[in-house]
Amino acid sequence: MKIHIRGLVSFIFTLLSISLFIYIKIGGLPLFPRLTPSELREFGVFMIPLIYMWDYTIHAWPALLMAFLIAGFIAEVIPRSILSSYLSEAKMYSYILAAALAPLIAVCSCVMVPIFAGILYAGAGLGPAITFLLMAPASNILAILLTSELISWRIALARYIASFFGAIAIGMAINKLFAKSKIERLKTSRKQISIEIPPFLERCWNGLKFSGYLAKTLLPIFYLGIAIVSYVEAYIPSDIISQFMTGVKGVLLGSVIGVPMYTPTLVEVVFVKALKDLGAAPGAILAFLIGAPMTSIPSMLAVSRIVGWRVVLTYACLAILLAFITGVIYQLCIGVF
Repeated sequence: MKIHIRGLVSFIFTLLSISLFIYIKIGGLPLFPRLTPSELREFGVFMIPLIYMWDYTIHAWPALLMAFLIAGFIAEVIPRSILSSYLSEAKMYSYILAAALAPLIAVCSCVMVPIFAGILYAGAGLGPAITFLLMAPASNILAILLTSELISWRIALARYIASFFGAIAIGMAINKLFAKSKIERLKTSRKQISIEIPPFLERCWNGLKFSGYLAKTLLPIFYLGIAIVSYVEAYIPSDIISQFMTGVKGVLLGSVIGVPMYTPTLVEVVFVKALKDLGAAPGAILAFLIGAPMTSIPSMLAVSRIVGWRVVLTYACLAILLAFITGVIYQLCIGVF
């Protein structure tokens, strides 16, 4: 009886967190830091990371709470046979399905990390899970719509197409290189011992406990990344960036500059809108919109705790290469917004 009450409370709590996130999204309330670089610099060198982390927390906690609860729900409530069947590393449609479903989750790369961990530990293949991890922040439906509205429909369409096929290709490459990795062996052994499926409410309670485990594992390294990014945001002026974001060198810069510059989902569109107004090239803009959401420092630090640095560095390099090639092709073949 006690476990049923706990499970019911866990299920209701998860539904309420999702409802709160949707309400905030619909209401247009800010979910992420609003401090400008000049405002950050006013606090001084030692206070900048503390202020930035606090600003992030008070704005982003609904999104993070929802993400960790969804991760627990996916990992414990959804039968692992479903995920292992439809997101298996051995089937091509698993990658297509992961890339097709990911845009429905309108969250940034950092918020995607616990969801990624949830589907990975629940039985999904490493390759499709990586595809899901990269596609959601790079081309979620809200980001594509805002890109079309603020930048251009051409950039939005190119962003979606390149992210879709690029995320699939990167996922397949990661699976090919690391299919026998430690995380795959651990995941396989977990599936083998998980024969009996507990009652639904018991799984809900287990999901809440797994959410807490993920939070304790990921949040410390995540906030370390946020602290590093706070100095980048405070001391790298955007006008200097826009000055160099023309031609092929601009595309290269657009591909890599998103790594240290954490931009939450939708915020990256507003950021590149400012760069566009300052004269940045279309190819550089597109490269940033693809590379930045896939390779931010905070998300990579957190993902490394799950799959290790070899996997993270490999998919990051491939994502930067994808952004660069896409930006160059767009710049040479279309060249306009």
